[in-house]
Amino acid sequence: LQFFSQSQQQNSLQNTQKPLPLIKYLQKYRCLVVLDDIHHLFSSGELAGKYKPGYEEYDCFFKQREKFSHDSCLLLIGWEQPIKLAQLKSKKTPIPILKLTGLDIASATEILRDYGLAEIDNRERLIHLYQGNPLWLKSVATQIQEFGENLIELLPDDAILLPEDLKDTLQKQSDRISETEKQTLSLLATKNQPISLAQLLDTTQTSPSDLLNTLQSLCRRSIIEKQENLYSVPPVVREYYTILIKLRYEY
Repeated sequence: LQFFSQSQQQNSLQNTQKPLPLIKYLQKYRCLVVLDDIHHLFSSGELAGKYKPGYEEYDCFFKQREKFSHDSCLLLIGWEQPIKLAQLKSKKTPIPILKLTGLDIASATEILRDYGLAEIDNRERLIHLYQGNPLWLKSVATQIQEFGENLIELLPDDAILLPEDLKDTLQKQSDRISETEKQTLSLLATKNQPISLAQLLDTTQTSPSDLLNTLQSLCRRSIIEKQENLYSVPPVVREYYTILIKLRYEY
């Protein structure tokens, strides 16, 4: 911030009526500001988008970015979005939010081709199971390559491979979520079919208000999927939490 504000002293958080020096800079110069990995601004063990202590001034910045006119652009990249931006989606504000989805079949096949797996049976099913996620596909393709292509033939059709590096990625994501989110995920992981909000309300002991906040948070993290009024867990995430549930009962 000192770079953009040319070492001017930052305004106190208590004085949000005046633009921050950074906002003034964005008003004076047309800039593209990119903030990557913004999820590191938020606390682990909490619902999505809650700031860590000492990082609350970012919320002031995001509010002022919308309040004061300027010709600059702000690009945020991360696993979570600030709650303020989620709230602004309902207003007539030019803040587009792009949720990255998986690769299409053709593009994902090119990744498998790099591992000599472009011609394996059930290729499209494999891509679908891993949601076209490039990182996940590379991880499982490496494991299949090391064991040989016939590994697919030896496994049941519904088998989902979770190489250690993929489990590590899922664990990092799991470490960030709250206890209520873990409980809801564990419940959803036991369901093979999407479940309605009414069914969740009947099944869980969580209060309706807490359940709605939890589902909203999980959707904002893109950990669960929502189609109309039905909620589900993607196959890879469901497999991971099924393993965690089994380990919990074993110990």
